[in-house]
Amino acid sequence: MVKSISCFGLRMSESSYYQEYARSVIEDFSNRGEDAKNLLVDSVNELPAARVLDIGCGPGQEMLSFAQKKNSFCVGIDIGDELGKIGPPFAEQFGCSRRVKFVQGIGEELPFRSESFDVVLCRVALPYMDNKKTIAEVSRVLNPGGVFLLKTHAAPFYFGMLGNGLLALSPKKTAYPLICLFIGMWHLLTGKQLRNGFWSGKEVFQTEGFLKKEFSKHGLKIEFELKDTNRQTPSYFVVKSSK
Repeated sequence: MVKSISCFGLRMSESSYYQEYARSVIEDFSNRGEDAKNLLVDSVNELPAARVLDIGCGPGQEMLSFAQKKNSFCVGIDIGDELGKIGPPFAEQFGCSRRVKFVQGIGEELPFRSESFDVVLCRVALPYMDNKKTIAEVSRVLNPGGVFLLKTHAAPFYFGMLGNGLLALSPKKTAYPLICLFIGMWHLLTGKQLRNGFWSGKEVFQTEGFLKKEFSKHGLKIEFELKDTNRQTPSYFVVKSSK
């Protein structure tokens, strides 16, 4: 039986959604300029990057520059098994498949030993996960002094989605961002993330205040915003404290 998932309030098969998503991500990556492709690896500069983890990796596009420019061993973890099938041939196109590995799993339960990565990437994947558990896991697997390159969804992202839904006169595309905004406000006010039943699979926005609070519990600190930051999708350079 083909599984069905909800994306922006629409139903589609799990396989077809992941394949379409991967195609769009690969196309977007291929159309980037060199500066944009190398934004993350260049931000790390001379810091250690022997082992890199990408949480919610998709086809693995964000890891490639590390494998190419720093000869890093990169591991991508994603809940979708279809993406693991698409990722290896994509890495092969860039000549770095031997330094890239894909694992099926979730950010809340990373199947890696503690302090095993120099750099962790999580690029617009945190909104789909249990935020507190994932942040704790990121800190656990990061080496002391390691770097966490995080990009999130802020509330304005869903207001933009809401506006597009209204312009399209689409009840489903209007309802979905409203649900996400409600979940985000509930999370902000109560500290509890709605994830069961009807709320399963729905996104939640992150505020900088929330991130700073959670980071402080796990020895993480925002050092600065990356060049691709904006109001809708803030982008952070985060460092784990050294022991």
